[in-house]
Order: sequence, then structure tokens, then C-alpha cells
Amino acid sequence: MTKGRRRRTVGRLASTRTVALRRGKDREGGVQFPPLSTSLEAFLVDGSDRRFRELIYKVLSTSSLMLRARDQFAAHMGVSGPQYSMMMVIGESGAATIGQIAEQLHVSSPFVTVEIGKLIRHDIVERRPNEVDRRSNLLALTEHGKDLIRDVGPLRRMTNDIIFGSLSSEQAAALHDIMDRLLADSERALYEINSPLWRKRKARTGE
Repeated sequence: MTKGRRRRTVGRLASTRTVALRRGKDREGGVQFPPLSTSLEAFLVDGSDRRFRELIYKVLSTSSLMLRARDQFAAHMGVSGPQYSMMMVIGESGAATIGQIAEQLHVSSPFVTVEIGKLIRHDIVERRPNEVDRRSNLLALTEHGKDLIRDVGPLRRMTNDIIFGSLSSEQAAALHDIMDRLLADSERALYEINSPLWRKRKARTGE
């Protein structure tokens, strides 16, 4: 075989290998690698989950960028990102319990208790008696806390207008519906991951 022909053959093999890898079709012993990350037909294209994985990366990247924006809002107010979110939950509801904040933000009540304690010490949040349920207190923003939220308002509004500005009214409504479904299903998935069946399983180390 001549050198030129050998180079063309090697090039074709490399090209075929690249295409196979891109499609997730690299096979070892007849087993697809990497294994499919979903079996849902709605997210498979010609048996490949490549588009689905790209979607997951985009969702995670968007979430990361939005959390960074939230941290900027929080820094503007002199609080942490989670504390900012708790303040917004309280501000939007007028008053809230520890449990209500934890449920809204999908975090634990002990975590909320610790962070709210810091906000109380900085005169940002105050406790009030809960006339409906004496076992808990209502949390409300102090005037100082309200001033902080008013001050960050223009920055938050500008940021959200840029992030969501390309969506139409119909797309915005569809996004609400999609996020409601994904949030509920994510809770179900996390419940399954933490079930005894999966918690007992560990990755094989090859030992």
C-alpha cells in the first residue's frame, strides 16, 4: 500500500471513529458507550440521546448563570444568595413561616432557620406571633429589609428583562407549564434516587 493510500485509509478510519463517538455509538463488546442517558422516545433522535444531553447541559448552564445573577443581587444588598431568596419569598407573601419558605425554595427547615436567624440579627427580618398557629412564628421584613428590596429592584428588573426578553407571551406561558412539570417530576426523581433500592448500589470499581 502506498503512503498516500495509507494516509487516506487512516483518515477515513479516523473520520468514521469521530462520527461514531459523536453519535454515542462507540461500542465495546457490542455495548453502547456511553450508555443512553434516557430511554424516552421524545428525546431520542435515530436512537441517539446526543440532543437530550445537549439540552441537559443548557438547562444546567442556564441555572448556573441565573444563580450567579441572583448572587449579584444579593451582594448588592449585602446578603447571601439563599438569604436573598428567603427575603423575596417573605416580601412577596407579606409574611411567611419557616416551613413555608423551606417548601417554596425546596430546602430544609433547619437551613432556613439558620439563615433567617442571621437576617433577624441584621434587622432585615422580624418575627411576629402567628395568630393562626401558635406553634410557629410569622416572619416579615423590617423597614430596612423592604428598603433593600426596593433598592435592588431596578437591577433585578433589568436582568430579568434581558434573560426572558426574547420570549413571546405564548412561549412565556408554555415555559411556566414546562417548569411546573419539570419541578414536580424532579422531586419524584430525587425521591427515587434516595430510595433504599438505589442508595445501596455503588459504582463498580473493578476490584
